[in-house]
Parts: sequence; C-alpha cells; structure tokens
Amino acid sequence: MDTGPDARASLYGTRQAVVTGHHLATQQAWRVLDEGGSVVDAMIAASAVLAVALPHATSLGGCGMALIRDGASGRTMALDGSGRAPRAATPERFATQIDARGPRSWLVPGLVALWQAAHARFGRRPWHGLFDAAIALARDGVPCASELARNLRLCAPSLAAQPGFAALFHDASGQPLRAGMVMRQPALADTLEDVARQGWEGFYAGRAARALVEFSSATGGLLEAGDLATAQADWAEPVHGEFGQGWSAIVMPPNSVGVLMLAQLADLVELVDLVDLAGQGDTPAADPADWQVRQILAARRQLMALQDEVANPARRWPVPVCANREGEDPGDTAGIVIVDHAGNAVSMLQSVFQPFGSGCVDPGSGMLLNNRLSEFSLEPAAHNRLAPGRRPVHTLNPYLVFRDGRLALAAASPGGISQTTTGVQLVCNACLRDLPLSAAIDAPRWSLTRDGGFLAEPGVPAMLAGRLRAHGIALQADTPHPFYYGSVKAIRCGPDGVLEAAADLRRQATAMAG
Repeated sequence: MDTGPDARASLYGTRQAVVTGHHLATQQAWRVLDEGGSVVDAMIAASAVLAVALPHATSLGGCGMALIRDGASGRTMALDGSGRAPRAATPERFATQIDARGPRSWLVPGLVALWQAAHARFGRRPWHGLFDAAIALARDGVPCASELARNLRLCAPSLAAQPGFAALFHDASGQPLRAGMVMRQPALADTLEDVARQGWEGFYAGRAARALVEFSSATGGLLEAGDLATAQADWAEPVHGEFGQGWSAIVMPPNSVGVLMLAQLADLVELVDLVDLAGQGDTPAADPADWQVRQILAARRQLMALQDEVANPARRWPVPVCANREGEDPGDTAGIVIVDHAGNAVSMLQSVFQPFGSGCVDPGSGMLLNNRLSEFSLEPAAHNRLAPGRRPVHTLNPYLVFRDGRLALAAASPGGISQTTTGVQLVCNACLRDLPLSAAIDAPRWSLTRDGGFLAEPGVPAMLAGRLRAHGIALQADTPHPFYYGSVKAIRCGPDGVLEAAADLRRQATAMAG
C-alpha cells in the first residue's frame, strides 16, 4: 500500500482507492474491499462510521446523495437519499420564516434508506456485517475528532440549548468535548444494531422509529410515524454535461444544485482555448490568475442566470439558490469517494445541513436530527416552497469526470453552495491543467458565497482582486473561512489503470490507495 512521502502527497495504486472525511471510515471501507465487498458495500460501512465519528456533519438523522458507476456496463446511476418534509410541515405552521434550528426544522431522515437501496442493487457482502465497526465505535467510544471539537467551540449557546445536545456533546462538568476525549453513544449503537439486523424496517418502523416519534411529540416537532413509514431513496438518471474537447462530467439531477457546476464548466471553456492550453502546465498561457478570473466570471454568470431561472416559473430548471440566514453557518457535510480496479466507483455526500443540524439529539435512538427543512422557502411563488412530502433544494454535489468516455476523476467536497465552485477549480487544476492531484487540491481557492459574494484564500494572486474590479466584482481577498473552501476528497484514474488518491487538509480527511 502506497502511503506517500508526506501528508499532502498523492497516493498511488492499481487495485483500489478510498478517500473519506475520517481515518476510521477510510480504514473500514478499505477492509470491506479487501474482504471482497463492492464499492457500495465499502461506502455503506464508511458512511455508518462517519455518522458515529463526525456527528456535527452527518448522522443517521440526516440525508445523502450518491453517484454509483458500474464498471462492467459503464453506466452511472444517481441515488437520492435526501429527506422529505413531514406531512405536518405546511407554510401555515410558520410565521415569517421556518425555524433555523430545533424540533420544527427536521426533514424525514433519508440516509438509511439510501444505504438499503444501494445495497439491494450493488451489494456483495452480507448487510449485517457492514455495521460492525460503526456499532463498536458507538458503544465502546470514539475519540472526539478535531473537526467536531472545532465546531463545538464555534456553536452558539442557542444551539447547545436544544434538547439532548448537552448530553451528547458536553462532558461531566458541562463543557464541550475537546479533541481526543472519548465519546460514547450507546443508544446510537442500539439503533445501528437494529439497522444491521432488520435493514430499513429496523430504522423506519421499529424501536428507533418509535423513540424518534416520541421525541418529536415531546419537543413540539412535526415528524410523525407516517412520515417515517413512507421514507425511501430514489434512483434517477444523472445529468451529463460536456465542457471541453473530450471532457464531460456527471452530477446529481435536481433537487441537487449539481447542474450549476456543469453550467459553470461549460461557460468557462467558452472563455479559453483548451487546445492551446493542453500540455502547457504552468506556462504563461496557463496562468493560474487567468484561470481564476475566468472561473469566477463563469460562476457569477451562471449564478445570475440560475437566479433568473428561479424568478421565472416558465423556465426549465427548478433549482433555486437560497439565501443563507444572517448569522447562520453554511452547510457542513461528510464525503466518501471509492474506486476499484474494475472501474466501479462511488462518490457520495451525507449531511445534517448546517453544523449539528437542528441541534436536537433523541435520547432514545441516539441520533442527531438534521435542520434541512429550513432550506425551504415560504414565498408563495417560489419553486422551493415548503409543502408536505417535498424535497428541498440540496447543495450536495458529488461528481464524476470523464475523458473520451473513460472515468478520469471521482470527487466530492463539503462546503454548502461552494461545492460547485470548489469542484470547478479542482477539475480545472487536476484535469485541464494536469497538476498532481495533491497540488490541484492544495492550490489556494476562491469561493462563491450564498449571497453572491466572493472570498479568496491567502495565496490567491493579488492581481485577481484588481482584475475582478474591472468587471464590477468585489473579492474579499485573504479571507480564511472554516467552511466555504470545502475539503476535497478525490481519486484520479489514469489511462494505465493507476489510481491516484488525495485528501484535502483544510479539514480532517484521509486517503488510501494500493
């Protein structure tokens, strides 16, 4: 197994590659693959570990989206495990805005339904054995991750006051957990055991479901037993788009904003001659500052176009870009990317929306609940208007990139609405400029914010701000931000069968290849 010369180096292998947001999840996915499991088996095992180890970002009470490629047929399918609004969640329930946190901000959890649907179609290993590691970590304890500890330091008192929050995330003295402290979740271990034994029924129709409905009723929530009984993940055709000579990408269909990334890539290549650029690396013709200007202009045009589409109900893309509430963090998410030697691949993201979701932790089932309901609009004419049983707009954006029909890159990143622009920058660096994958990820990054503003990390060329001012764009240069720049998980597939894996160190992540 190639471990690389240093933490930021790319890892290489010809058998399999795994990248996730936590080292224990990466190790467990690798173990499942070694035991003959499929990439989907490995994804489920890693996903369950992430739900235990990174509960600020993902939970059994959250949702997920996945792109799954079958290497034998070459076909890619999209699996939408995003949750739906409860039956009692009507606009009339709210005054001027939907609750940002708390019991009335929950969607029906969709992650377990995604696991079940994916395994039924692509699983090779027995279902019950995929959860052993997650169950053990929940019951025996997992060290508090640095990312979890950082988010606990940042969370507002109103969030920490939500029902069940302190019992899970504070120590005996009432202080937030610190990095390395052992976090035990026995109730969550019981729920995972129910899922391991009974699958979908063990989560949506059994003891855990009853506990969750009781918790909802006791705290004023909107979730009811009937909402859980009809939960499902849906298969769909992904959206394909071409963006250069021989290059194409696949993203999730709406309700994901992945189509925005395709539009940004397509608009970008209209501004640069990719034939002249090919093979020139970092020569003046491939000036990174020029690329960044073109990327930002493309992203800005597509954001404005998408907002216009949303404003006009006759247009065909029903995908809104939501304005983030003042004082609220952008979304937090965990990602998984896996590729094997046969060309099977999965790119998957799972989330509770904003860090710690609703803040509510059900003591009976042990799960933290999402706050994705707050992503809906109450505006009567909005495409994203709240209605029972509807799915809201989703920033989750896993993607696959192809060169002349061959899988070239599988990747995903957290970061809310900036997931699309982070993806554009990675594709430009790793595919069009052909940088080493670790260098493509490490390159200083800019970000599109939810309100249409632009941020840039320290190290982005200083002349960028001046060039953008000429186009009427204000760029906040040298602006660190804990969420907007994301944390890429990526695997590049060489034409010779070599798999190159790398993890972004902007947040916790681990890659393996061999």
